[in-house]
Amino acid sequence: MKTSHTILAFDPGLRELGYAVTRGKRWVTGGVLPLQGLPRQSRLRAAAEFAGALIEQHGPDALVVERTHKHPLPWLNDLERLTRRIHRLAIARKLPFASYAPQSVRKQLLGNGWASKAEVAAALASRYHPLRVYLTQDKRWKERYWQNMFDALALALHHRSIQ
Repeated sequence: MKTSHTILAFDPGLRELGYAVTRGKRWVTGGVLPLQGLPRQSRLRAAAEFAGALIEQHGPDALVVERTHKHPLPWLNDLERLTRRIHRLAIARKLPFASYAPQSVRKQLLGNGWASKAEVAAALASRYHPLRVYLTQDKRWKERYWQNMFDALALALHHRSIQ
């Protein structure tokens, strides 16, 4: 199997969609798409369109998404639907697709599958110094917001490490 050179990874959420792009060992870009300001029925479409635009912009060799599961509450199934849409984007573009549980990603990167989002962010900011600015914010919600990007970056690094 070919080692993925450019990886586009997503941390799906109902309020924010974290994403990161890596090329080889380099962090190229990342961020968070805020979804909470949109009506709930529009969030899935907006996130899928954004994912498609990122694919077109960065031309990744692989797509990676944090594993989601069906939920007994129908409105929480949007996470699973988003994962399926990204998977379909990968199929349409003949890109490898992978989905990993957050615990396996954290165990591989930090040696602790139950590490917190803040611990993941700190470890990645120590590896990629430009990301340090996202660690300490003046509001707690801003720190949680940027942790979505760090989780996506962790997914990309995990995928690269096991390929």
